[in-house]
Amino acid sequence: MQSQLLPLSDMPEKLPLLPHSGRSSRSTHAAKALLVMASALILAGIVMVLCQCWSDLDHFDEPEKQQFDALSLFLGIPSAERLRDNLWYYTSGTHVAGINRTQAVYTRDYFRNQGISADIVEYYPWLNYPVDQRVALFNATTSEVLFEAGLKEDVIPGDPASSDPNNLPAFHGYSADGNVTGQLVYANYGSVDDFKALKAAGISVKDKIVLVRYGNLFRGLKVHGAELEGARGVLIYSDPAEDGYVQGSVYPEGPWRPESSFQRGSVQRMTVYPGDPLTPGYAATEDAPRLDPSKATNINHIPSLPLSHRDAEPLLRALKGQGKQASEVGDNWVGGLTSKGVEYWTGPSELNVNLLNKVEYKTMPIQNVIAKIPGQKHSEEAVIIGNHRDAWCAGASDPASGSAAMLEVARSFGELLKQGWQPRRTIILASWDAEEYFAVGSTEWGEDKSDWIRENVVAYLNLDGGVRGHNIQFKATPNLRPLIYDVTKRVKHPHSNKSVYDMWYERENSVQKTHRKSHKPHVGPLGSGSDYTVFLNHLGVSSVDFKFDGGSGVYHSNYDSFKWMTDFVDPDFSYHCAITQIWGALTITLADAPVLPFDVHEYAKDLHKYIDELKTRITSSSRINHTVAKRALRQLYKAADKLGTSARHIEAERRHLQKKYGERCSMIGHHRLTVCSDIRSSINSRLYKLERDFIDPMGLPGRKWYRHVLVSPGKWLGYGSQTLPALTEAVEEGDWKRFKALAKRTSEIINRAAWSLREA
Repeated sequence: MQSQLLPLSDMPEKLPLLPHSGRSSRSTHAAKALLVMASALILAGIVMVLCQCWSDLDHFDEPEKQQFDALSLFLGIPSAERLRDNLWYYTSGTHVAGINRTQAVYTRDYFRNQGISADIVEYYPWLNYPVDQRVALFNATTSEVLFEAGLKEDVIPGDPASSDPNNLPAFHGYSADGNVTGQLVYANYGSVDDFKALKAAGISVKDKIVLVRYGNLFRGLKVHGAELEGARGVLIYSDPAEDGYVQGSVYPEGPWRPESSFQRGSVQRMTVYPGDPLTPGYAATEDAPRLDPSKATNINHIPSLPLSHRDAEPLLRALKGQGKQASEVGDNWVGGLTSKGVEYWTGPSELNVNLLNKVEYKTMPIQNVIAKIPGQKHSEEAVIIGNHRDAWCAGASDPASGSAAMLEVARSFGELLKQGWQPRRTIILASWDAEEYFAVGSTEWGEDKSDWIRENVVAYLNLDGGVRGHNIQFKATPNLRPLIYDVTKRVKHPHSNKSVYDMWYERENSVQKTHRKSHKPHVGPLGSGSDYTVFLNHLGVSSVDFKFDGGSGVYHSNYDSFKWMTDFVDPDFSYHCAITQIWGALTITLADAPVLPFDVHEYAKDLHKYIDELKTRITSSSRINHTVAKRALRQLYKAADKLGTSARHIEAERRHLQKKYGERCSMIGHHRLTVCSDIRSSINSRLYKLERDFIDPMGLPGRKWYRHVLVSPGKWLGYGSQTLPALTEAVEEGDWKRFKALAKRTSEIINRAAWSLREA
């Protein structure tokens, strides 16, 4: 039976606004009592009673008092030892989506043990699992098999994760079932430009098996690009130039990918829509109507498999002398196997390749764990923090480092609750399932609860693989950038006397060789690639995604293990502590701030940059319509200016509130308190709902699920962010009629957002 979602079924209704004038019935009774008592009391007694009357009035709408410093207390709670224990538990075995309910129950019970209500919420998406695989190189004339790929990763002595009997073979989530044969063609990274370069060189991939390497592009788009060119199947291998021995010592001697290792992952066409392929735009509940799989537009239709570079090497050698040398086709077409004497040629090969990818598709229950800490004063407003729990393997960095941090955030919040802390706003902690298939658990929940999310969610804070290295990295909506800077200044960087912010600042300035005092660390725009996708791109919720990143070669392999993490990345769990502190501090600040720490002016500044980037694309276009482009850019810049003006307007309102009342509305007097509360509520609502105003209900052309007009995953970028996506794609396709209409609509949407900021 499907679990019922606790946080939404029990969500408090929006609190009624207090009246601007007049007394409650309670106040009226108190006043009458005072009149009766006045005749019998001396002046001192009257004064005492009147004071009590004021106390009764204040109790009706009690002035806010400064709470204890929850943020400072929180920063001292996270424990490296507990984080180590959490990571050990989550990496104790392979936990693929749909078959990891035990960890869902553990996570739910952990939340509950901290005094936080929690429930499991199930959905029923369509998932695939591996049954049989084969990659063989053979002579079509004699049927002699010359090479058969192992398609398994070696066991590493001393690392139990590498010998787990439940480890998956070579496999792609949402790959097509198939058994195909054809000549081999090497297509570099498998990008649109790579396929164009092959075509220009006279090399066709039609009816071929295409070999591409990982890197530069989301794997699902590599398969899609090959399918569009008529290929029969795709093999994606991990070249040592990307994350293997070319980069340094390989596991277990170093952190990089060893020769037998391959990268699992989803090949869903996530730039069309994420989540369950059969329920686009609505939740995959147990009894939901479902598309016929042939009509699902976010999955590919040719089989694919990942390969290690050990398995790819014989295939590349079989191409030697056939077709053209890869270096003649394009720059950066040669990988790192040259050190082993491999020459990179395009083919097609004389020998044939058989690719078998037998998978079983079935509707499977997945488990999101949703926990709730009710807010005290504005419980209808909510901050959501999320991390996914499922992994292709043990998943120490991705996602268990984030899962370990989530449990420690929950424990730390539980300690604060014991000390009397009550957050102003509701906090939701979400442990998602099936992210690896591509954000399935979060997408289904977001689609299911879309109305509540649009109305009430202030922000979404995502931590996926929290610790992969030692360099902090943030992506976020522009309005949250100053908050990120403030929080990272409060958290100590591991093995340093400096803050995370200071180390971040120094590293980026060193790389960019600039010493401008005004320079601040880069916070990039959000594209896609994790569970924030539904919140930002579909529903318009301001979001953050962050991690300690760095070079490694164990991504989505059996070697992303507890041993790898403790040997090469975070042996003392100080980076886990720091990422936990950052996550919790962001949450507490957003949950407790009387006025939300959103800086709308940052959005206005970035919007001008987005338009500048669009202008550059237009200028470089070979099919430019100058008249349409000039008028459109003028419209967009004018709209951006209005947004900037409105940003200054709401900042002035915030300053007025602070000067006249104080953000906590901590004055005596019912009327002034009510006026202050109303003003503050209005400011907050407009601040967090600005993101909603950038949502176009019609969606982006050709991919209606994505609705944010300012940012989305690029159509051919995958995870990468594309600013002003609909307009950019129209320019790239030379469709100036569409561009003109979209420029008008986008300008109107930005203008609407600007006016919404000013409508108190």
